[in-house]
Amino acid sequence: MDSEVFEAREPALLDGLRKAWAIAGKDMRIYYLQPAVLIFGLVFPIAIFFAFMIGRDVQTASLFPGLIALTLFFSTTTVAPFSVPWERMNRTFERLLFAPVSLPMAVLGKVISAFLFGLAVSLVPLVLGLLFFGSHIQDYGALVLGIILGNLCLANMGMLISTVRADTPPKVMMVLNVVRLPLMFMSGIFLAIPTLPYWGRVIAWFSPVSYATDLLYKGLGFQDYFGIVISVLMLLAFTVVMYVASVLRMRTWNR
Repeated sequence: MDSEVFEAREPALLDGLRKAWAIAGKDMRIYYLQPAVLIFGLVFPIAIFFAFMIGRDVQTASLFPGLIALTLFFSTTTVAPFSVPWERMNRTFERLLFAPVSLPMAVLGKVISAFLFGLAVSLVPLVLGLLFFGSHIQDYGALVLGIILGNLCLANMGMLISTVRADTPPKVMMVLNVVRLPLMFMSGIFLAIPTLPYWGRVIAWFSPVSYATDLLYKGLGFQDYFGIVISVLMLLAFTVVMYVASVLRMRTWNR
């Protein structure tokens, strides 16, 4: 009996994953090259990073963990806050939910799209650092975990922020930047977490960006703060909580 139930459920799960991938593919085709996504997800983080770092007496290679973290953070959290309100404004998201696809799988499709965009963008500064600026990978496991789990977690953060009650992408982007800009300075991107004041170190514990940044520093041969185990567990916990919260928030839209 149990095996029959499992066999009945497995095709439904695979079908749901296939539909989630179709949603992700649609978002990739439509939104990746949108000017707003490219500006906020790629150009803005690189510009703001170098604006703050130029003139500091530090080795160039030591800048790249922070640059990777910042591009990962901004690129991954940009896709859903642009695409979801855009589709709500044009009533295409509601039509998507009338299709035979569950809300959790629709959310998963959006997350996959943001994850892949952030993954591609975050690899650019990594490759540049390795090829031209003397960066070296010291811990491959920490680096891979930082990039994969960081992108996955922050894709869910962007998805959660996209569920705010705002009817246009610019309004959601304003909310997004209210969240992103403070976290940018409290997550070890520009200033190492141990150098922050006590209240800054406390806030860093509540920022998922801190744990992704910490893994990237460890992976590229610099001192970490939280340790690999804590960073991985916290990123996984943030991922699950924000995914569930996104689904629950979307369930309230039609109430």
